[in-house]
Amino acid sequence: MSKQAVIIQHIAVETLGANFTGLLQDAGFTLTPVPAYHDAPDFTAFDAPDLSEVDLIIALGGPMSANDNYPALIQEMAYLRNAATGDVGNRRPTPVVGICLGAQLLSRALGGAVAPTGGYQFGLRKIDVTADGASDPVFSKITTPLVPTLHGEQFTVPSGAVPLAYGTMLRRDGGYVRFPMAFRYGLSYGFQFEPQLTLDELRIWNRELAGDYDLMGDRFDPAEEAARNLREFQAFAPHHESQMAKMLTALLSQAGLL
Repeated sequence: MSKQAVIIQHIAVETLGANFTGLLQDAGFTLTPVPAYHDAPDFTAFDAPDLSEVDLIIALGGPMSANDNYPALIQEMAYLRNAATGDVGNRRPTPVVGICLGAQLLSRALGGAVAPTGGYQFGLRKIDVTADGASDPVFSKITTPLVPTLHGEQFTVPSGAVPLAYGTMLRRDGGYVRFPMAFRYGLSYGFQFEPQLTLDELRIWNRELAGDYDLMGDRFDPAEEAARNLREFQAFAPHHESQMAKMLTALLSQAGLL
């Protein structure tokens, strides 16, 4: 029986990536893209399938803020909340994978908050996995706690959710900030990093999102950071794809979707 995965995009260049796309298709999923970035600059349209027809939702990253008062994002947060909680017709929750902006929207949808970090990350960063993260049947598949990041805001862990990992960022003022990098809420997960990222996609990001390196602050040279990010991820990408594929497979198994 065919299963449907809704893929919410917030910018054209941030896609699901070949690794996750191939895994889901091999598992029998039909992938339904939902672009939430049309109708700029007002972003009014969010047209997603009814949750009764959906088995999995993956909400990707993008340049908006989860605090932006765009109709599309407000509708998306309601959609993610209803999916993760099952608050529609007393049905079983639909697993949500929130990535970067998608995780921030999921946090807000569940009662959490999103705020600027005071800095910006674009590159590989170590995460500090919590005891709950190390024992989680899905998140524990990340055996090397090194992940690609692209963000300038942070989420809080919503009430009823479990913190799985934390991260640290050098702010533009020279201080440091520590914030959650992952949480689980029932069958749903929020990641303040990019589990779907492939080397091919990073090459596109380095071209199309090159200006994001400037946001890291004057302690970083944008050209050097772009070159370093590509060099380091090129070496790490095979392992990253392998452990993230294991994580997504475990999530599908826990949700009874395999």
